[in-house]
Amino acid sequence: MSINFLLDFLFPKRCVNCGKVGNYICANCYSQIEFIEKPICPVCQRQAIGGKTHPGCKTPLGLDGLVVACRYRGPVKFAISKVKYRWAYNIAAILIDLLISSFWKFDFPHNTVLVPVPLHPRRKNWRGFNQAELIVESLSKKYKQPSGELLKRIVETKTQVGLSKKERKANIKGAFSLNESSGESKIRGGSFILVDDVYTSGATMQEAAKVFKRYGAKSVWGMAIALG
Repeated sequence: MSINFLLDFLFPKRCVNCGKVGNYICANCYSQIEFIEKPICPVCQRQAIGGKTHPGCKTPLGLDGLVVACRYRGPVKFAISKVKYRWAYNIAAILIDLLISSFWKFDFPHNTVLVPVPLHPRRKNWRGFNQAELIVESLSKKYKQPSGELLKRIVETKTQVGLSKKERKANIKGAFSLNESSGESKIRGGSFILVDDVYTSGATMQEAAKVFKRYGAKSVWGMAIALG
């Protein structure tokens, strides 16, 4: 008897949305997932070819594009909450598969470094992990893509939940810097993809992108499982 079989017997998987035994997202609830059918601009969130930032929305220090798989609703919202707040690591694999299945829609650069959006050290210690790092680790392993924790969060901001777009931008301002081990030489001329679980107003990723652009990054994209 395998350990996985024993675990499934003792702790059967239940759908995060309806509670049905069998899988973390049952077939019926999977059909309710709202995929992003057409890529959007990370700034105005209107349809954009390949997910690239519209020329009129583009700024020197902003994101160059966005990859996002589905809406932050229903089964996806429950699954992300399970991973983020209940330490259910194995559900993360399902969410990452949702992201991977949407890659074909986006025209993002492939010769890039994957970078998880960092949590503040106190927050990470409390939670025990950073969900963005789990996503990066899985993608890096699957696609043999370079990755690195090149950023650090230097300001312990309050949660962005419930804040307006303007408040989110003010709350996250100046929250990131390069890790000491990164160095300007690793950034200048390079292409990077910032990875997180949810993209809402874009304030967090836009602020993180500024750090890379100020050090001479050629391209910075955002990537998230869900659009909030």
